[in-house]
Amino acid sequence: MRSEVTRGVLVVGHGSRRREANDDVREAARRIAERGRFPLFEAAFLEIEDPNIGEGFAHLVKRGADEVIVHPYFLSPGRHTRGDIPVEVREAANHHPGINYRITEPLSAHPLVIEASVERLFETIDCRSSEKTSSGANYHAQQGTVYLVGAGPGDPGLLTIKARDLLASCDVVIYDNLVNPEMLSHVPFQAERIYVGKIGGGRQTPQDQINHLLIKHAQTGARVVRLKGGDPFLFGRGGEEAEALRRAGVRFEVVPGISSALAVPAYAGIPLTHRDFSSSVTVVSGSRARDGATCINANLSADTIVILMGVTNLRAIVGDLIAAGRSIETPAAVIRWGTYEGQQTVTETLGKIAVEAERVGLKAPAVIIVGEVVRLRERLNWFEESLESIYDDELEAMFAIA
Repeated sequence: MRSEVTRGVLVVGHGSRRREANDDVREAARRIAERGRFPLFEAAFLEIEDPNIGEGFAHLVKRGADEVIVHPYFLSPGRHTRGDIPVEVREAANHHPGINYRITEPLSAHPLVIEASVERLFETIDCRSSEKTSSGANYHAQQGTVYLVGAGPGDPGLLTIKARDLLASCDVVIYDNLVNPEMLSHVPFQAERIYVGKIGGGRQTPQDQINHLLIKHAQTGARVVRLKGGDPFLFGRGGEEAEALRRAGVRFEVVPGISSALAVPAYAGIPLTHRDFSSSVTVVSGSRARDGATCINANLSADTIVILMGVTNLRAIVGDLIAAGRSIETPAAVIRWGTYEGQQTVTETLGKIAVEAERVGLKAPAVIIVGEVVRLRERLNWFEESLESIYDDELEAMFAIA
């Protein structure tokens, strides 16, 4: 029996289209190995960049590791550290019987992280304060009022001016899973931040509890921003929350946001309407009802169908569309992390889109588009092409320096 365990360290980053972000993960892995004196180490990525988790795991086993310690290079617990990474690691380990693995906790509120964060805050607070003083905000949150605010699809540049100003003047922000963390940079340092995200198959914050938080804080006189991804009144339960606030006698305002149903197709180069292809659009939820049925069958008259929250049920959705008369040759697209730097897009015919999305590994959050307008992406794919151009320019500059 072996008396010692040969450990390998797998440092997992998210993966980005920007070379410097991926290089940062590789450099972090190298420094972690050097500082901890771990002779066996690899950097791997959750998506976009290679090697993926399975490949990195296999490299360590090939080099002699009989136990793999997986360290997510993420700051806080979330959908990746609690969901995607454990699933990917477990799948990788299944290919190597007898190899043990463990996954570290994210750094979260580790004292050294707090110390570094405070240092960065003091470095920038004077600059941020002068910027806010000169910016002249047009909107100010009022005491005892709840603002149901749409944060947009993810790109920080798509946050509305009113939403930004309300965030900058609130006492409490209650935010969802799909809100880009960069949006919280507008929130005052002393404001309370409350996460109430809902992750499919994972942590769920009951809607009654969210309603209670909104009412409780507003009744103390706090200025409350309820921050939601996309638009609060489009599959965001904003209507339910507004009803609860009205019943409790709490003042509220609705601040619309740019919905992913509109922005994500645009960032993928897919116009939802076009005089040659489409004069009507239907936006539908792809999540299953309690009886297991999808909401697809009653929404087939439109030329273009946009499906939110449906990637998990993509095969069933495709089956329903085909059964209801849609041609298997209808163009379709699935777009993950739309408007983010890591945006991924897959296009295929309706008959093949589910297989292709699974092959590439597309998961939530994703937007599905079905209709002839998808054909226009080949000519109008501006966003992902611009990211590739940035990458090429940076690569060229690196070679020029070398």
